[in-house]
Amino acid sequence: MDGKMEAVRSADKIEISPLGNRKHERAVVEGEILVRQSNSQLFPAALSDLSVSGFKMKSYTHLDEQKPVYIRLPGIQTLTATIKWTGFQEYGCAFSQDLHPAVLTHLLAKLREHG
Repeated sequence: MDGKMEAVRSADKIEISPLGNRKHERAVVEGEILVRQSNSQLFPAALSDLSVSGFKMKSYTHLDEQKPVYIRLPGIQTLTATIKWTGFQEYGCAFSQDLHPAVLTHLLAKLREHG
């Protein structure tokens, strides 16, 4: 890894997505999260990658790109994010406030427990 990448460690092997235009590398994960926007109830979405600054998810429920997204991840409080890009049922989101690296490590471990 080059100097711009931060290693994430856990008991399991973690795949790392290429950095590309991102500030932080993302760990490839598989997990279900709960999502809502101001106009909706909680609904499930599939989390596919996660970093200290954001995540990618797949949702069969349409999300309004202009509204904040509230997500629930295992073991921590609800987090707020903004949608940065969309694709076919995929959404790339940035957290309103970056996660601490220790919180990311904790989340990755929790997601693997439930995966």
